[in-house]
Order: sequence, then C-alpha cells, then structure tokens
Amino acid sequence: MYIWVDLWDKRCWVAIQIEWVVIPKWVYPRVDIVSELKKIQKDYHMTHIVVWLPYDLYNIDHHQLKKTQKFIEKLKDIFPDTQIIGHDERLSSFEAQRVSQSISKTKQKRDDIAAAIILESYLSSHL
Repeated sequence: MYIWVDLWDKRCWVAIQIEWVVIPKWVYPRVDIVSELKKIQKDYHMTHIVVWLPYDLYNIDHHQLKKTQKFIEKLKDIFPDTQIIGHDERLSSFEAQRVSQSISKTKQKRDDIAAAIILESYLSSHL
C-alpha cells in the first residue's frame, strides 16, 4: 500500500493506493500528520510513504523543500519498516487545475486531484 503526503505548514493532504486505484483521501492539520499516519499504518498496513518534494520551477525558493526533507528524515525514524520516498511534483498542480476545471472550481478539489496525480505519477514510473 502506498500513501502520498503533501506537507504544508498548516495542512497536509493524503492520498492512498488501494489495489491499482489512487484515491485522494484526507486533509489533516499539519500538527496531526504523524499521529494520523500512524493510524493509517495500523488500518491499511502501508509499505511506502511517498512525500511531495516541493521544488520550484526556477530553483529559487528552497525553504519548504528543506522543511519537507527534514520531515522525511523524521518519518524514516518513526516508520523504520516503511519505505519513505521523496518525489518531485513540480507540474502536478497545473495538471490538477486542468482536470479539476471540469469537476469543481474549489481549491480543495484541486489539491485532492493533485495528490492523486502525484501518487499515480510515482507509481507509473516505479512499478
């Protein structure tokens, strides 16, 4: 089972892979993400956590990237039997916006779709 995490300062988006389907699943407050991942681990027996690496298109702002890389290292300590993977998602938001225009105009739906797109991107390039 693969879990995808989009880490932000206030909220985190999570998508999961069930069989061969990627489902945008939850939005959690940032302060709760580790405890929620522990619950997901218990309920779904995840084998991989794929974490969004927020590279910017121009390689200028690395603040969020550094925070995310520290988070990945923390997850490796917390989940030693789970493979923790960073994955570049640079263009997923643009793709999600394109897809979501036909579904919904809300940012929440775009973020959910972006979560699914990134996990599908990772899975298709690594499986």
